[in-house]
Amino acid sequence: MVRLFGVSALAVMAALATPVLGQDKAPAKISAPGRYTGYSSPAYDGWTLSSVYVPMRDGVRLAIDIFRPTRNGAAASERLPAVWMHSPYNRRPKDGKSEAEVYPGRALDLVKYGYVVAVADFRGLYASFGQNKLYNNGEYVGAAWNDAYDVTEWLAKQPWSSGKIGMWGCSATGGSQLQAAATRPPSLRAIFPMSPNFDAYEFANYGGAPSVSQANPSSAAERDAQATPVDGPDGPKLLAEAHAQHNDDLGNQRDLPFRDSTSPTLGADWWKRASPSSYVEQFRRPGLGVYAAGNWDESNTKIAPALMFGNMPKGQAKLLFGPHGHCGWADTEAHDGLAIQIEELRFFDYWLKGVDNGVMSEPAVTYYTYNAPAGHEWRQASAWPLPNEMRVKYFLRAGAMSPTGSAPAGRDAVALGEPAKAVSTQLKQAPGGLIYETDALSNAVEVTGYPVVDLWMSADVPDTDVTAELSDVAPDGSTRSYQMVGRLRASHRKLSAPPYANFGLPYHSHLTSDAAPLPKGQPAEVKFAMTPMSYLFAKGHRIRLSVTFSDPDAKAGQKAEASVLSGAGTPSAIELPIIQARN
Repeated sequence: MVRLFGVSALAVMAALATPVLGQDKAPAKISAPGRYTGYSSPAYDGWTLSSVYVPMRDGVRLAIDIFRPTRNGAAASERLPAVWMHSPYNRRPKDGKSEAEVYPGRALDLVKYGYVVAVADFRGLYASFGQNKLYNNGEYVGAAWNDAYDVTEWLAKQPWSSGKIGMWGCSATGGSQLQAAATRPPSLRAIFPMSPNFDAYEFANYGGAPSVSQANPSSAAERDAQATPVDGPDGPKLLAEAHAQHNDDLGNQRDLPFRDSTSPTLGADWWKRASPSSYVEQFRRPGLGVYAAGNWDESNTKIAPALMFGNMPKGQAKLLFGPHGHCGWADTEAHDGLAIQIEELRFFDYWLKGVDNGVMSEPAVTYYTYNAPAGHEWRQASAWPLPNEMRVKYFLRAGAMSPTGSAPAGRDAVALGEPAKAVSTQLKQAPGGLIYETDALSNAVEVTGYPVVDLWMSADVPDTDVTAELSDVAPDGSTRSYQMVGRLRASHRKLSAPPYANFGLPYHSHLTSDAAPLPKGQPAEVKFAMTPMSYLFAKGHRIRLSVTFSDPDAKAGQKAEASVLSGAGTPSAIELPIIQARN
């Protein structure tokens, strides 16, 4: 089932929700993506901020900011649910605003609806005691594994707490929610992870090729200079004591090219230990709600939300895809009519307050479609991938891509170029490479889901990184693409059975024992899924697939060539998830 609700529908909802002056009639009850009235009203007019140290089970103390709602200047006397974020990004920068106010998701907006909101510094960072390992992945190392559990249960035991706890955050603070959920604190009832990671290896080595690290390169001293002490006369003294324990050790996540590579500091099972996918059974236990969100215009960070959703039982999870870049929910609110804070409120009202607002009975998937007829068009579906997708193969040959696969054998050769520029949020293909295009489309074509690239190729080097990108080519020749990309290191091409639900897409083990060089002068099949997307290619436009090759072991001045093969024995193709015409 797929539902459409564009800007006009949202405007109608807003009009219905606006009370008429002079009338005492309660606002209409509306609960839909980005719209929520009649179920939850602001009951508080302010907040009070306090900060304390929370002791962990090993004695290390974490700094935490706590926002409690107030009415007429007095803190709420009733017990309320709490929503918190576990952050490596500084809970409250010196002389700055709290992350609760400015970080994507802005949970401070929930306080007036009767929520306590909190932000805690990771151990070893900013105002917290202890030593940090791996900066924004440190929650998987040593004693830090238990920190989120301990903070959750501490919040649940406070006299102002109802005992029902949720979490929110994006990027590393999306991932820290999944780590918390892996330990399943009894009081953790709901999480709202935006753009987290699910498979740590693929997150850092998308397609087997490492991304440039986005870890904060600052030193402990530089971070410490931005820290804010906790309240009280001893705050500055305690801050100095915490800083005395800090270090610059970022551990070792680099130079781990295979899923079973051994790190001298992290051990042999790091990628498994740091992957939320390893703890699926913990997530699936009843009593935990998950609302996973991502944005189309980001690269491998948008893969995890759908996988998290797909590995949860029906009725426990929701999925949201917006149109902007990594954690770009402020842009979505400003330009596309959906405020992520409203989604948080609907979700937490249901899971933490027991409000029967229909958020878990409506279609579970909400997504934006680029270039749709209504402009800012949001849609809902009962499942992901969409139940009505039709997989259509477009065969590649001599610059063309066509559903007709009867072309004679052929070979398209190209020189190996520069590697793609890749971080975990963006993948930028290098110039050059091979281009394949459809004819001008006689009708609009909607692609929603995962394209799958299936190349038969050869190369005169033992390995190459293959990068693919889909673009929309307008009649005037201009192009558009929103991180519609995919990548695979050819030596990692062996297909394996996935250890988690993977939507039937190609899965590669990335194990040392499965790696194999390309056979010199012989064809080899390289098959991989591209990142998910939802895009309408308009009538008269063309769909373009660009394919580039780079040598991960290239030496200065070395020249090499790769070829894409076509024909009956080597049918290179891209399979597109096409959504049949909507009524």
